[in-house]
Amino acid sequence: MRPRRAEHRPEERHPEPPQTQGKIERFHQTLKRWLTARPRARTITELQTQLDAFRLHYNTQRPHRARGGNTPMAAYTASPKAAPAGARTDHGHYRVRYDHVGSNGKISFRRAGRMHHLGIGAHHHGKRCILIADDHTITVVHLDTGEIIATNTIDPAKTYWRNQEREPGRWPGSRS
Repeated sequence: MRPRRAEHRPEERHPEPPQTQGKIERFHQTLKRWLTARPRARTITELQTQLDAFRLHYNTQRPHRARGGNTPMAAYTASPKAAPAGARTDHGHYRVRYDHVGSNGKISFRRAGRMHHLGIGAHHHGKRCILIADDHTITVVHLDTGEIIATNTIDPAKTYWRNQEREPGRWPGSRS
């Protein structure tokens, strides 16, 4: 009698959104059509050569409809890349994000792997906004009015960055 094997129970996972699976299925459909239009590979080496040719075509020669006719490689090359904190680049790096001000008057912002909190002001709670971050500042613009409601100076050593558009808050010793 064979010993009974332990039942394999994969970790409980939450399902991915359906569009994720759809993108993968669509990609596989394109790959299968590419391979079907070519002579059938007789060896693994031939198949790998066909797959390499497909990858090259798919990423560097095929215009992408959602990217204004640019190839995926051109779109990837043109997009800004993440860099370690303090790294300098020859050109300005901007990051844009949509968010809303929390009930505490703050917005959480991750930069260089660390979480920071932007002081916006409690009277702005719930406002939808656009955050524009460069190497030195984060500007918060009210999405409905276009008004700049906060400017926060980036200080990697601190986790809280106060709003430079306003005088310091109502704490003892602060300017009113």
